[in-house]
Amino acid sequence: MVIGINLVFAVLARLIPSKAALYAGLAALGAVVMALIRMDAKRDERRNAQLKDHEHAEDIEDDVARSRADPERLRKYDDTGWRD
Repeated sequence: MVIGINLVFAVLARLIPSKAALYAGLAALGAVVMALIRMDAKRDERRNAQLKDHEHAEDIEDDVARSRADPERLRKYDDTGWRD
């Protein structure tokens, strides 16, 4: 791995005569790679948040369906009438 990096550095050093330009180019390349990694992380976080929201919505829907399926759920309020 180190030999490969040194080889790439040597080839770039022959193509680009100024070391400052070489370092600037490598820094720019590193910045692009870091930006791509950050975008991917944001996309993953957004997807995970949507999945959690969907699971939470399904839990609420299941709770409501269970409570509506119980015939005794409103029995204690029978004959109470309307309150003001």
